[in-house]
Amino acid sequence: MKVMNKIEGLNLRPLRQIKDHRGSVMHFIRKDASEFKEFGEVYFSKINGGVVKGWKLHHRISQLFCIPFGIVKIVIYDDRPNSSTRGTIAEVILDDDANYNLLSIPPKVWYSFKSLSTTYSLLANVINEIHAQDESETDTLLSSKIPYSW
Repeated sequence: MKVMNKIEGLNLRPLRQIKDHRGSVMHFIRKDASEFKEFGEVYFSKINGGVVKGWKLHHRISQLFCIPFGIVKIVIYDDRPNSSTRGTIAEVILDDDANYNLLSIPPKVWYSFKSLSTTYSLLANVINEIHAQDESETDTLLSSKIPYSW
């Protein structure tokens, strides 16, 4: 899977799955992976079918996303003043089967996501420091500063 309209610091890499008739082993992240910076915490976002969450921006935190269950469309907007890709939108669809990938999201970019599954999707997120409320900001889905319409 390729990232449309590549954003500086945004990376996508296939993840390994070992499948057989009993189920799957789904790899996510190892400490020797190039994307891994430091461990802060791991959390999961359950996204009900058809629901959109976002917009959110982390000032310092780098994020590693994968989708162990379902299908999720992730939209990233680069509004960083000194970025070579400022003003760029990237759309990525990750899922637990056909597009099982690791998405690395750098700090200071806006992101939002939607479950494309009928029931729900599960997004796994590894962040490089412990989440602090004052470290991030949110905006409405109808934000006038983000040129994207869900």
